[in-house]
Amino acid sequence: MTGRKLQKRGYDFFISYGHADVERVRRVVSYLTKPCGLKVWFDAESGNAAQRSSELLGDAIGNARGAIFFASAGWQQSTWCRNEYEMALAEQRAQDGYEIVSVRIDDSEPPAWFNVAEVVDLRTSDPAATARLLRSLASDVPHRFDNAQDVYLSAPWSRPTQSTRLAVAALQATGWRLVGDSPDLPHFGQSRVEAIMRTTRGVVAVLPYMPSEPLGTSRFILEEAELARRKRLPLLLIVEAGVQLPPHLIDGAFQGTSVVVQGDSGAGPELVAALDAFDDKLEGVHLSDTSAYIFLAGSLRDDEASSKDLSTVIERASNMACVRGERMLGNNIQEAIIDSVRRAMVVIADVTDDHRNTLIEAGIALGSGTPVKLIAHTPDGILPKKRFMFEGQELHGYSSPEERLGICYWIARQYRRRIYVGR
Repeated sequence: MTGRKLQKRGYDFFISYGHADVERVRRVVSYLTKPCGLKVWFDAESGNAAQRSSELLGDAIGNARGAIFFASAGWQQSTWCRNEYEMALAEQRAQDGYEIVSVRIDDSEPPAWFNVAEVVDLRTSDPAATARLLRSLASDVPHRFDNAQDVYLSAPWSRPTQSTRLAVAALQATGWRLVGDSPDLPHFGQSRVEAIMRTTRGVVAVLPYMPSEPLGTSRFILEEAELARRKRLPLLLIVEAGVQLPPHLIDGAFQGTSVVVQGDSGAGPELVAALDAFDDKLEGVHLSDTSAYIFLAGSLRDDEASSKDLSTVIERASNMACVRGERMLGNNIQEAIIDSVRRAMVVIADVTDDHRNTLIEAGIALGSGTPVKLIAHTPDGILPKKRFMFEGQELHGYSSPEERLGICYWIARQYRRRIYVGR
């Protein structure tokens, strides 16, 4: 195993399969790479299946952020399948956020040792099955997709100490949704961290003891805590024994102090009391959902099932709510739609057949500076002529409902909100 951080790995998923299933798996892999935009390690293309070795597989699994297992009779007969599964389990234990996805492609039952929470049934290929597959690619799902209980977490996410791990577990027990930095998402610009913090109720900084650092802790977490203080955001400081914080940072923190955790103390009385008090503080904080959801502009003629599949795929890919104009309530729906379009993180607009409501919503997004991604049905592979107001905007064509799901997944994933789930 390489031990490299998830965000620095070269592949999204390692593909495990039986070679008797290579052609069927290849079709799914082709779909995942385009239109879904994932990078996968597939030995029929990324390596040499005839030269498999534990070292080769270990390097491949350790250079991916997850593994997809195509369970079948042929897969079970492979001498490598269990080895690959155990290597993936080791990665998952070592790296919070490492995903293990299981896909069933024939009628054989998975072996008893193959212990996964969910098996996606892909024996029949249709839009509903495709939506289930895409939703499963992020197996640790937050309980909610709106930002109503979001708190920014500045902490050692990938390699926490025992004390900081227990502290974060206590944070999770509060019911907050813990949001972190998204360094691989360039659309936030240079003010990325500040932009994310603005969509949360407050900030919690969990500072590990790092004796090699000047102040005995991570300078990156200190910088984020300083940013929260400067922006006058509610800031709770949780530190390991030995950390020396600047006095002005402590003065600007909640209750003008920090909570010390150490060893296996976990959620001790002092931390529990601080979390309860901070939760009361956050209840009184005004929260905006600006830039914390995706607006989907499309035809109102979609059937309920396909509309729901599209919305849930977008939500699972982005960890944000998917808002549609037809679901809004209130006395002035038009004003509500205009306001929602203007404040969205991004607008995905299906301009197929020039539906009036879609064109209006996409036009509002362009006029207000909200990023807009245009998609359209192109059964013959030829992109339609764009309306003059969309000149200069890229248009993504899809030829089937499955391809539309994949393109929307790809777009939404570029804006993915990083949520700490933990294991």
